[in-house]
Amino acid sequence: MLSVSGAGCSSAARRAATDGRDAAARAAPAFESRDARKDRAYEWIRAKNWKQAVQSLDALIDEEPGDMRLRMERGYARLALGERAAAADEFGLVAREPGEFQAQARSALREIGSEETPEARDARRDALLNQGYEDLRKGEKREARAKFKAALLEDPSRTEVVKQLGYMSMADGDLLDAVKELEGAHHLAPLDYVTALELGYIYDSLHDEAGAERSFAAALPSPDPKTRQAAASALKNIRGRTRPLYADVYAAPSYTSRFADKIATLEASAGYKPTAEGALSFYLGGRYTQDSRSRSGTAPEIYSDNSAWAGPGIRIQPKGFNASLTADWGISWNLMRATAHPRATEADGRVLLSDYHSWGTGGRGFADAGGSVGYYSRYRDDVIGYVQLRAGIKAWDDGSSQFSLYMPVNVYKDGNRDFYNNAAEVGVGAEFQPATKLSLRVRAEYLHGAYMGIEGRDRNPYGPHYDDVRMVLIYAGHFAMPSAAEDTNPTRRRRFTW
Repeated sequence: MLSVSGAGCSSAARRAATDGRDAAARAAPAFESRDARKDRAYEWIRAKNWKQAVQSLDALIDEEPGDMRLRMERGYARLALGERAAAADEFGLVAREPGEFQAQARSALREIGSEETPEARDARRDALLNQGYEDLRKGEKREARAKFKAALLEDPSRTEVVKQLGYMSMADGDLLDAVKELEGAHHLAPLDYVTALELGYIYDSLHDEAGAERSFAAALPSPDPKTRQAAASALKNIRGRTRPLYADVYAAPSYTSRFADKIATLEASAGYKPTAEGALSFYLGGRYTQDSRSRSGTAPEIYSDNSAWAGPGIRIQPKGFNASLTADWGISWNLMRATAHPRATEADGRVLLSDYHSWGTGGRGFADAGGSVGYYSRYRDDVIGYVQLRAGIKAWDDGSSQFSLYMPVNVYKDGNRDFYNNAAEVGVGAEFQPATKLSLRVRAEYLHGAYMGIEGRDRNPYGPHYDDVRMVLIYAGHFAMPSAAEDTNPTRRRRFTW
C-alpha cells in the first residue's frame, strides 16, 4: 500500500494549488451559493477538466474540510492529473475517518499501490529511509519517525526499520512502544539474539518478569559470547527472584579522608519466600560494623558504630517493585563500650522502608536515585532518612566492564536532631566495575558537605562545612537454589546461581 502519512505535494505544487484556489475564488461571483459552486465543480469533473475541477474543489473543501465526498472527488481528480502522492494523501485522510466513504477510500489506496511496479515502491521506500536517517542525524526525531513509518507501509518486512523505531522509543523513554516495535522486529527475525536481549531488559524495567524471562531465554543460543553471557546473567537474576530459598550478602568497606578512618560494613541474610507471587519473605540476618578510629576510655570518641547483630526478620516486597519494607529484631553485641551502649549486649530492632530506581538517558548517560527511611532502636529510637541522587556518563563500557563519572548528591535527616544525621553533600565521583556480570564496584568521591544547623543532645564540634574524599568497595550478591521444575524445563538447560 502506498504511504499516506509521509508523502505529499512539493512546495511548487502547493504554491500552484494555493494560486489555483485564489483564482477560483476570484472567478466565482460573490453572490454564488455553495450548491451552485458544487454544481460547477461537478461540471468540470464531467468535462474531465481536472485542473479546473481541483481548483473548484480546493475552495469548497477550505470552507468545509469535513466533506468526505468532496475529498474523494479531489483525490480522483488529482490521480487523473498524475499527482499520485497527493491523491494518496487525500484517500488516506478519508480512509482514517469512519463513514460511508471509508471503504471506497481504502479500495482506492489499494488500487494505487497495485498499479505501481515493485521497482517504484522500492525506490520510494529507499528515499523515505534516506530522508529518515538524515532527519535523525539532524536531531529531528519526529520527522525521522514519520519517514520510517511511511517506509514500513511500503515494505513491512524491513526488520532494521522496525528496530530503529524501537530504539528511538527507548531513547524517548517510551518503553511500551519500544516493546511493541522490538517484538515486531524479533518476530520478523527470530534469530536476532541482540533484539531478544534488549527486549528482556525492557520487560524487566516494566516489571514484567514473565516477558523478561522469555526474552532472555530466547537470547541464550546466541553464538556471540558477550550476548550469551549477558542473557545468562540476566536470566538467573530473574529466576532468582522467584526461588523460595535465597541468601543475600552486602559488603561496603570504606575509607574517609576527613577522619582518616577505615570502616568495615557487612550484612548477610538467609531467607525463605513461601510463594513466588507473594510479597512476604522471612529471614535470619546478621550485621557487622567496626571502624579503625574509635577508641575506648573514660570519654571515648566514637566515629562509627562498632557492633555485631543477629536476629530474625520479615521483608515485604511486592513483585515487580524495587521498594521493600523490612522489620527485624535481635541481639547486638557491642564491640566497644560507650555511654550510649554500656552493656555487652542489648536488644536491637529496626523497621526500614527503602527504594531504588535507575534510568538511561540515551547513549552513555545514566541517572539513579535511592533512599530509605527507618526506625532504629539502637540509636535512641531515632527515625533516620537518607536520599542519594546520581547523574553521570559511562565513560567506558566494553560490554564486560564499565567506568563511569558522575555527580552525587546525598541528604541525611533524622528525628532526634543529631547534627551528624542532618547534612547535605554534593561532589564528583568515579566508579569502576571490573566485571559487569559481578556486582562488584569501586567508587571514589570528593564531597563538600554542609550541616543543616540542627543540634540535639550532642553539639557539633566540626563547624558548618566539611570536605571529604571517600573510597568505597561495594559488593552485593543474591544466591538462590534452583527448583526441581527448572531442572526439568527444556528451555533451562543450565543451572544458575548468584
